[in-house]
Amino acid sequence: MKNENAQTLDKMRRFGCIPFNDPWPNYVKKFNLTNVHIKELTEVIDSSNLSLVTNRCSEEEFFPMHAWRALAQLKSKECVPVLLKALLATVNKDAFWYRIELPNMLKVIGSESIKSIEVFLKKEIDWDYKVILIKGLVEIAINEPKQKNLIWSIIHNVLKDYKNNDLSFNASVLNEVFKLRPFESNLIKTIIDENKIDLDFIDKKELQSFIKESKMYE
Repeated sequence: MKNENAQTLDKMRRFGCIPFNDPWPNYVKKFNLTNVHIKELTEVIDSSNLSLVTNRCSEEEFFPMHAWRALAQLKSKECVPVLLKALLATVNKDAFWYRIELPNMLKVIGSESIKSIEVFLKKEIDWDYKVILIKGLVEIAINEPKQKNLIWSIIHNVLKDYKNNDLSFNASVLNEVFKLRPFESNLIKTIIDENKIDLDFIDKKELQSFIKESKMYE
């Protein structure tokens, strides 16, 4: 079995570089992936320099992108802590494409990733990393409406410290939360009314839409 797994991963490695913006291949179907491959794929993420995934990288350097997408398609909740940890790894400080794709990975994994994200958001980490995770939560809420209330409660707990939060962070979170159409939220109304947002970061069109639809000043 171990040899078979190694052969499968080698095929994925030789799959080579593909355009970043193309739809994801169906890795599970293409490479006959199952849960027995999760451990090895997770080790690829844990041991690689994800900053090397660029439009000029080699097949070997590109391989982690195939691995993280495959893990998402396998809906592996076991891999979520590793995916989140990789976000903070010093070696991955320039992992541009990983940061872009992580919210979609979390959406594809789905509700099984929510608990790990909630725990991670409580860590003392830079706010831009938190925004990436909140993007993932919002994507899950849109894709799985039954999770919306749970996800909103998690984001609410992040925002309730709005007076101490960086104003750019508040604005970035609101940009994501606006997608959930939270017109009844008194917390969001208060943040806006008290001007606890960075106007250079906020989506002004969505801000005006929220003010109008929530009837803030009527």
